[in-house]
Amino acid sequence: MSISRRALLSSAGLTLLAPLAGAGPASAAPPAPSGRRTTPPAGDLAPIPDPLGLTGTWSRTADGGQRAVTGAERNAVALSEQRIAAVAGYAARITIDAGSPYAVGSLVVRATDDGSAGYAASIDPNLRRVRLHDLATGRDLAPPATVTLAPGTTYLLEVAVDGPELTVILDGEQVLAARDTTYEHGAAGLHAYNGTVVFGPPGVCSVTTDATGWTTYGGTWTATSLGWHAQAPAGTNCRAVSATRVYDTVHQADVRITDPYAVAALLLRTDAQATAGYGVQIDPNLNRLRLYRIDGDITLGTHSTAIDTDQVYRIRVEADGPRLRVCWQSDFITPDGYAPVITAQDATHGSGMLGVLAYNGAVRFEGIATTGPVTDLQGWSTVSGAWTPDLRGLRGEGAEALRIAPFPGGDVLISADIGLAGATGAGLVVRADAAGAGGYEARLDATGVHLLDRTSGTGIGRAAPPVRPFAAGGTHRTEVRALGTTVTVTVDGVEVLTATVSRTGGKATGLAATGGTAHFQEVRARAPQAYYTDTHRPAYHYTQLASHTSDPNGLVHHEGEYHLFHQDSGQWAHAVSTDLLHWRALPVALPVSDFGHTWSGSCVVDPDDTSGLFGGRPGLIAYYTSYHPDRPGGNQCVRVAFSKDRGRSWQWHGTDPVVQNPGGPDGDWDFRDPKIVRDTDRDQWVMVVSGGDHVRFLTSTDLLNWTYRSSFGYGDWVTGGVWECPDLFPLPVDGDPERVRWVLVLSTGAVRSTDGSAAEYFLGDWDGTAFTTTNLAGTPLRAEVGRDYYAAMTFYGLPDGRRVQLGWLSNWDYAFSAPTGEWNGQLGIARELTLTAGGLVQRPAAEIETLRTSSTTIEDVTVRPGSADPLSALRGRSYEIEAEIALPGTDAATAFGFRLRTGGDRHTLVGYDTGTGKLFVDRSASGADDFTEHFAGRTEAVLPLTTVDGERRLRIRLFMDTSSVEVFDGDGRVTISSLLFPGPDDQGMAFYADGGAARIVTLTVHRLRGVFRVTDSDPEQATDPRGGVFRSGGLGELTVVPAGHWTTTGAGRTGVFDRDSTAVSGTEYTDLELTSLVRLGGPDGTGGAGSVLLRASPDTADGYALNLDPNLRTVRLFRKDAGRTTVLAEAPLLIRAGVSVPLRIRARGGRIEAFVDGLPVIDVTDTHHTRGRIGLNVFGGRAAYQDTFVTAL
Repeated sequence: MSISRRALLSSAGLTLLAPLAGAGPASAAPPAPSGRRTTPPAGDLAPIPDPLGLTGTWSRTADGGQRAVTGAERNAVALSEQRIAAVAGYAARITIDAGSPYAVGSLVVRATDDGSAGYAASIDPNLRRVRLHDLATGRDLAPPATVTLAPGTTYLLEVAVDGPELTVILDGEQVLAARDTTYEHGAAGLHAYNGTVVFGPPGVCSVTTDATGWTTYGGTWTATSLGWHAQAPAGTNCRAVSATRVYDTVHQADVRITDPYAVAALLLRTDAQATAGYGVQIDPNLNRLRLYRIDGDITLGTHSTAIDTDQVYRIRVEADGPRLRVCWQSDFITPDGYAPVITAQDATHGSGMLGVLAYNGAVRFEGIATTGPVTDLQGWSTVSGAWTPDLRGLRGEGAEALRIAPFPGGDVLISADIGLAGATGAGLVVRADAAGAGGYEARLDATGVHLLDRTSGTGIGRAAPPVRPFAAGGTHRTEVRALGTTVTVTVDGVEVLTATVSRTGGKATGLAATGGTAHFQEVRARAPQAYYTDTHRPAYHYTQLASHTSDPNGLVHHEGEYHLFHQDSGQWAHAVSTDLLHWRALPVALPVSDFGHTWSGSCVVDPDDTSGLFGGRPGLIAYYTSYHPDRPGGNQCVRVAFSKDRGRSWQWHGTDPVVQNPGGPDGDWDFRDPKIVRDTDRDQWVMVVSGGDHVRFLTSTDLLNWTYRSSFGYGDWVTGGVWECPDLFPLPVDGDPERVRWVLVLSTGAVRSTDGSAAEYFLGDWDGTAFTTTNLAGTPLRAEVGRDYYAAMTFYGLPDGRRVQLGWLSNWDYAFSAPTGEWNGQLGIARELTLTAGGLVQRPAAEIETLRTSSTTIEDVTVRPGSADPLSALRGRSYEIEAEIALPGTDAATAFGFRLRTGGDRHTLVGYDTGTGKLFVDRSASGADDFTEHFAGRTEAVLPLTTVDGERRLRIRLFMDTSSVEVFDGDGRVTISSLLFPGPDDQGMAFYADGGAARIVTLTVHRLRGVFRVTDSDPEQATDPRGGVFRSGGLGELTVVPAGHWTTTGAGRTGVFDRDSTAVSGTEYTDLELTSLVRLGGPDGTGGAGSVLLRASPDTADGYALNLDPNLRTVRLFRKDAGRTTVLAEAPLLIRAGVSVPLRIRARGGRIEAFVDGLPVIDVTDTHHTRGRIGLNVFGGRAAYQDTFVTAL
């Protein structure tokens, strides 16, 4: 009999059983040490989002399960958005219909999104077996278990995963166990074959951790939706120890202690039973943190701090060699915990396991994590040597250490940051067989770069280190491109080897370390069809393969290379180019450090070693904003780093900033984004730094000691938004070196009065100590009219004397909200800046013309309403248009221009309105725009036309790419840059004229080749599963306020938005009870918070909001009064993303109660709002609501 959804939602529910010792074969699974293996973790199962059918016929049963019907020898697959990762259990009751005795029913775990691969645990009454196999290949992971099964009988089938260990349990007894590394994470689902199968409501329990191989000692350990619950008996401890071995690491967890005399601890570098190693105790009774060595119970350091029960804290311990540091976060709303509160030195234990511990009561742990490699590959397995997660990525050690991941097909682009830490060699392996044999290896050693044929054992090619020696301590970005018969190796941003090879197939790629220890980080491998081919990926605008790109920093030219640094989550990412177009990624140049985050700044060349940092040779100096999260305002100040090897490695300069915050050592002033420029006339360097509502100027003669000179701004000079990212440079007027003006460029944000962001500039003079402008106060000049051009910066030291600028194509209204997936943020094309008497002029840098592949020119064609479209035969996503358009003296068009990226009712307008005299870009119908509130709309700028032979003429040059357009008028006086998100097939273009005639004098469309892709083929577009139902009652029709993307998915009514978006009910209530399954975040790792609104006004400005926020680890009840919020109650809780949590709210009179996963969390009385609507809210990501029912009381 299938268990009901009601039972799943109750506090009892289905409980996963730990595997019974000796029950069933242990196939390939290593013996467990003394203790209790927690595969699966015991726990109450939480409901999962509805599995949606991909193949076959699926229908929901009365109890909330699924009924699958397939044809003879046909498969049916349904997948949930629920993800199964490192440690989890998944279960459902399965009944093979008596009318189809040859049918098979399966639970699917870690499946790919199309259901073609993953693991399946099956019951097969006909063959009397339980099977665990690979969906993609049919390979059995262990010999099937022989079990008598009967059609028409219901069985409880459970699958547990703990890293590579998989366990299958049937009706409470373990029947199969296996070890397999092919799939590390993926979707949960259901599978039926050859008939009719009925599944009860599936459920999941999990422990949020990246450590695996857990064994528990003592007490009880229960995986819940609100953390891993440890219950230690009075006066004793219980502990859970992972088999994950570490050397240098960061180990952290969020902890909630619920009993007043209980103690929690993190364990690291321990033995298998945690009887030796290190621990950090959290003791609310003593209000103390204690770092200790377990063996001998030796205290290494303590920290006194208030620790309360039923609060959530984050504890982090870093072990780097003998140095041990403990960080403590007690506030999630205003985060603290960046700086260590305990520091100690102890060399007793250099490596060991990770774990957690509870003593004398109840403790919950959540987010148990350790540092390790960033990689987009899964299925890693060790062939030889020892491989462990590490502070520096993945640590490989051995005489011949090899670790591989499946990668079928021979063509691959793989890159990694490789560090030789004692190894004689380290490299990347491509085209190996499934066992790791054969293929080719690009190896770095002290003598250079070697391309090796691993089948014959011979060398194919060798090159010297291109920039610097390969030595211990260095990190080298290494890329191997194996495409057809050509293998190319790039190291440190320089292509060093190209060879022709004979074998083009393979099944695995990997990492190799020879003769010692090496580190590997940022390990990314893609097939050509998945390399820079995402739906919105630009063809020729700079983006990173993954991660965030924002403010350009440190733009500099040095020894034949352009260096592009830019912000990426508070650190300086780095790429180099020889042509401003083709960029090669390097490792992060300036990471976060003990000083704080490395915010924006600039870079200069010190050619004569004026600073004394380079031993008489030239070098690079970076000036960055240091932002310390624990200090008031971040204590923003200017610090220095320098490079002696063409920017490939960097050293911090001293421990003190070169320019302190104006408020002093603990000052909290806005003070950021230093830009350095050479003042040749006065033989000095000038630094300009933004101060929020002004900029400050400093000078130096040695690049290290800086003197404050003056400030500019304040008052009427500030017309909206915070001043940021200043740039300062001289330019000759109309090219006359005797008429030089200084240009001060600023970006402002983030306020609605400037449409989120703005780019401004001031013209003036610099006298060596102060800047004076000829602008009028309150009337800044616009450097860019478009909404999406921010933090623009010019290069230092171009040898040809040009002033070339790069900007970030974004806006603070939606800076990191674009629907682009794993990458976010792109830079504009390089622009050359010049100055005329009329102001700043911007034109595309000449280099971009080298991307033209073919051109189509149209001349002397007049277009009127109803005319044939001269561009109808042209299509494209990435191109340049140069055009000169004329308006006749009579019967002239009232508007004319281009409809670009057309498809269906989608298009982007780039045109000219003759009535207003404005050039415009209108993206109101360009494509996706419901991810944020203020994206759609029109941007325009006044642009007088020129008269030629009695005709008014417009010259225009525009650059269309996959997800942006940059428009330049012919004289470079006006630029408009806009992000766009059309569909991949929206490739049409048209020329239009409204209300009269417009003559195309000349129009040329240049097709532009991409600079990153290696294939012209687009990847297949993934199709979403069919269906999705929102089960609800008492809500009435839902209206979205103020905007947002709301759809129905397997998780119910689902909203995606970057700020607050609320689906408001059409029904009002006074007293009520509401129940819902709330799910925060998305299957792709999207975050998000959510709220349920009660007694709300239609515009949501008034009412109550019960907020669940996994980022803040809390549940809060707000009262909203005319848009102002007051916190009425708060309950710290280990809320997490990716789990469906039962929520119940009761409002009767002035009393409001809330229960999360059955726990009472809020009970407050407030009488301000007595009647109103219900709202389902998402904030900053994704939130979903299922089985949402409201009842009037």
